[in-house]
Amino acid sequence: MYNGLINNQLKNMSKTTAKDFFLYLAVFVGLYASTISFLTLSFAVIEKVFPLSNEYFEGPDMAIRNTIAVLIIFLPAFIYVSKIVNKDLKNNPDKKEIWIRRWLIYFTLFVAGIAVAVDLVILIQRFLSADDMTLRFILKVILVLITTASIFRYYLYDLKRDASEFKKRAKIFVWTVSCIALIAIVYGIVLVGTPSEQRAKRMDSQRINDLRNIQNEVVYTHWQNKGDIPSNLEEMNDPINGFIVPTDPETKENYTYKKLSKNSFELCATFRTSASTTVNSISGKETSQAYPYGTRLENENWSHEATTTCFKRVIDEKIYQVDIKKGANLVD
Repeated sequence: MYNGLINNQLKNMSKTTAKDFFLYLAVFVGLYASTISFLTLSFAVIEKVFPLSNEYFEGPDMAIRNTIAVLIIFLPAFIYVSKIVNKDLKNNPDKKEIWIRRWLIYFTLFVAGIAVAVDLVILIQRFLSADDMTLRFILKVILVLITTASIFRYYLYDLKRDASEFKKRAKIFVWTVSCIALIAIVYGIVLVGTPSEQRAKRMDSQRINDLRNIQNEVVYTHWQNKGDIPSNLEEMNDPINGFIVPTDPETKENYTYKKLSKNSFELCATFRTSASTTVNSISGKETSQAYPYGTRLENENWSHEATTTCFKRVIDEKIYQVDIKKGANLVD
């Protein structure tokens, strides 16, 4: 009997052609890539919809864009190659037992089973330890559980089914999964915006970065070293320390700068999108609710609409004290 099993296995291995090997390999690579991308996309959408305080707000956007790109390529490829494999299996039922098919299905069942078990363990452990059961954590756990359990159930059916049959409910399952993935892709694009909207956001982000650099030059180079601020943008150009006043990334025109008093100034730029940020680090006052960027210097009030917006800055002399020694050296 043992020898018979070995002979059958060798026979199945000998029937595996190079075409079979790479077709099944492509199917399961597509499956893993699509599943991981779908879960990552779903996690990013959940984090975008249910953000936590002090969280880097661009993180989910980047994950959404990357996973959408992977899904758009790998999911249709996975469905197409799976269709070819199932058609070939229907015409050649004996290929149901080839080793590459069975090994990859069993491996997938193993991975899916482990994922379900680990998911449940984490959920129970977090519940017993009285950790914060946030809504987005629960949603992620449920999502992983449903996805991995569905994969486990489908491939368990695929392993046992007759090669010539493919039940209607299995086809409905495939179409349902495809529709869910498509909905996730569309919703992800809606959340992060179209390519043109993304470009506009990047341009506005560059404008904010430019204004921040000008602001830092005013405060840390001129105010703290000289006890005064420049009268115009040209005074900030310094070939020695390498600072050149930046210009608008699209129009290449100068930003608007105005000295209001000895320790206050105004910076203006024309934006294409609306955005909000948090704390003005110059005055130390919280002025608007926003998405935190991650560092103290970046947590400033840079709220703006899709129009020309001006930012008034008043330097707190107690926080940003003038370096008297440097000032004396400049006088000498």
